[in-house]
Amino acid sequence: MKLLVVDDQGPVGEIISRIAQQSGWDAIHTVSPERLHEIIQAENVSVLLIDYAIDGNPRSDRNGLTVIADLRQRGINIPIILFSGWHDLIDTKRARALGVLRVLEKPLSIQELRQSLVEAKKKYLDEPPGTPA
Repeated sequence: MKLLVVDDQGPVGEIISRIAQQSGWDAIHTVSPERLHEIIQAENVSVLLIDYAIDGNPRSDRNGLTVIADLRQRGINIPIILFSGWHDLIDTKRARALGVLRVLEKPLSIQELRQSLVEAKKKYLDEPPGTPA
């Protein structure tokens, strides 16, 4: 299964990708969400792990939730895990409404990250994209 990690901090995204790879994932990382839709389609991504403050500014109008909303509007229904060092700024009701599987706090716990990926994999296998809700 393929995991896409989106984090504007390159080294953080690379570390998360390596942890996922050690857990058996085919993980890739990008620092920019601009081509996210294209990457998800081209790479056949199964699960998305995205930072809330994708441009480094947690108070920006463009954040992980706005990107997720755009993906959902485009029909991308893969499991999504949101993470952030600015956990208190996240509208958790909106995240749930957008189908975010989990919201994780930075610094990430390796155990919690791995457990979240197990849950995402199960969700993907139980409800593959394109399955009617």
